[in-house]
Amino acid sequence: MAPVTATATPVPPPPLGGEIYRLALPNTASAAKVSRDFVTSVLGIGRHRDLGLVDDARLCVTEVVGYFR
Repeated sequence: MAPVTATATPVPPPPLGGEIYRLALPNTASAAKVSRDFVTSVLGIGRHRDLGLVDDARLCVTEVVGYFR
């Protein structure tokens, strides 16, 4: 039986006028706070200053980071 190898999926280019942000976090208790602060900063400097959007994004990123911890 042949070994299974994983292949990396290429990252698509950003949309015109768009930005890409990437954050690598250690698997520690502070990862959720760091990710929330990162999302708040990114949304605050962009066109997405709506407080409801920022709060929702902070909640979502906390759930995702907590799931993988």
